Amino acid sequence: MKDRKITEEESWELIHQMIRVAKEDHQLSGITWLLWGWLLLGASVLSLICAYLDSWSFISLIWSGMMLLGAIIYTFARVRRKQQQVVQTYVQELLQKFTTGFFISLFIIIASMSLGRSSFTFGYFYILYAFWMFIQGSAIRFRPLIIGAVVNWVAAISMFVIHDFKYDMMISAIAVIAGFLIPGYILQARSRKKMPS
Repeated sequence: MKDRKITEEESWELIHQMIRVAKEDHQLSGITWLLWGWLLLGASVLSLICAYLDSWSFISLIWSGMMLLGAIIYTFARVRRKQQQVVQTYVQELLQKFTTGFFISLFIIIASMSLGRSSFTFGYFYILYAFWMFIQGSAIRFRPLIIGAVVNWVAAISMFVIHDFKYDMMISAIAVIAGFLIPGYILQARSRKKMPS
């Protein structure tokens, strides 16, 4: 076959197909939002319990443990998924790069928190979570993630204003439910509807 130029209509259709593939792929990976959502919710609730029991020394262990567990599970799942994936679209590759950048930034914040003994607040995490949700939600045009981003930005501001760890953990739990778990379950439900029975 001779090489031929594609028409403008065909190129737009190709772009739309790539976006559809990325959306379907992201919907199948709604498990990522659920994984991080449950880990963060667990860390928030356990930290709140520790704060009420005056067991402050366990809180950093809880957060470090949850993050380490999440990183291990996420890395294993991503490597396994990459082995099964035949073709990757530009949008999928771009979203993976944003996700990688997000986790690098997150771990830098965690490392700086443990190395420097400054007056760190959890609000910085929620600014970063919101950014990740906003980028991902915008890329696939998924409104629940964008709403989750707004909730997480508001949570971050609230944490900077309130300065009470117990309230920060309550705000954290709400932000995680709105930003991770609700969108994750919606994505999971949509992917199940698309799977052949």
